[in-house]
Amino acid sequence: MNPLVIEGKEKTPFFSLLPSGKLSFGGTSVPEDAASFYFPIIDWFSDYYRLPSGDTEIRVAFRYLNSTSSSMIHKIFHMLGRLQETGKTNISCEWLYEAEDLDMLDFINKMKEVAPSINFIIQSKTHLLEY
Repeated sequence: MNPLVIEGKEKTPFFSLLPSGKLSFGGTSVPEDAASFYFPIIDWFSDYYRLPSGDTEIRVAFRYLNSTSSSMIHKIFHMLGRLQETGKTNISCEWLYEAEDLDMLDFINKMKEVAPSINFIIQSKTHLLEY
């Protein structure tokens, strides 16, 4: 399995997905065609699901997600929640968000409901930097 690294741009988030189980993503996600942008990412997670690392550490720091991107992130966390339940890996997720962004906090709480078996650590920050 190969790593998948996508550099963040003005309208698309960064992703660093390593077979070692170190996963990070975030930034702004308002791609013109979210399905096309997220297809290789969802595909990578499907491969990872089959042969995950013993420990999976996720770090997320989104500044903004449009509704289509939110749907894609929902799919990813649904898949990760199912993976955690298989017992093949132990997943933890540190999710950073801007303190005043209550919509993002609401979204994070929805992801916790989608994947209740994942250990989430939610941290508010005054300002998100690129992680």
